[in-house]
Amino acid sequence: MTTAVELLVAAFLASIFGSMVGLGGGFILVPVLRLFFGLGPAEAAGTALVLVVANSGSGAFTYLLQRRVHVRVGLLFAAGGLPGSIAGAVLAKHISATLFDGLLALLLFAVALDMVLRRAKHLAEREDSTKHVHALRGMPTAAALGVGFGVGLVSSLFGIGGGVVLVPTLLYLSDLPAHAISATSHFGIVLTSPVGLTVHAFQHDIRIEDIVPLVIGGLCGGPIGARLSLRLRSRQLLIYVAVALAVGAISLVLRHL
Repeated sequence: MTTAVELLVAAFLASIFGSMVGLGGGFILVPVLRLFFGLGPAEAAGTALVLVVANSGSGAFTYLLQRRVHVRVGLLFAAGGLPGSIAGAVLAKHISATLFDGLLALLLFAVALDMVLRRAKHLAEREDSTKHVHALRGMPTAAALGVGFGVGLVSSLFGIGGGVVLVPTLLYLSDLPAHAISATSHFGIVLTSPVGLTVHAFQHDIRIEDIVPLVIGGLCGGPIGARLSLRLRSRQLLIYVAVALAVGAISLVLRHL
């Protein structure tokens, strides 16, 4: 019972944080599952995707109601992400724990540095955009499909939902305003991550007893995070996320020293 309650709290907080910045919550939960619950790489990825699907689903629904999602770009991400999601889930079954933690730590560090060094400036430039989201092109079709494949691969391999790839991609390669980036990222994640979750389920990577607390935490935290994102400035969000990513990366590296 204690483990279920602790997992519920972790999922709830991770989903709030993930929805605020469009990252899906998995980037926080996977290090927690590896460090504190002792799950293996494939099991941690598969189990975390339960939260990602629930969190991104509730968050994306809220963003759609707010009309902040660029639907065309999200659908292109999903189309490219289908084969990537399958490949990532299969790869997670055969990767060593050391390599899994090392690659995930590198990814989290890279995203954290990007947030600190570049992203705040780019978001500030789009903060005051008043254009309607659907009046913008969003992103070229070929680029969106290619990014979708990468997102699906990363999402299923690490169980983090792919938002760490989608958010910077939308920032640097699209013309979407700041308020639409996290929303469109969430929409892309909710269309892509169920595929990886299904493959992980067939591989018996998911801990059945963890599904209920993860789903409850994800469904409750997603809408809260989406609404909180409207109250905080982009620079504040980036600082919070960068710190969380750095802490998770350092912890994953230290466990192997």
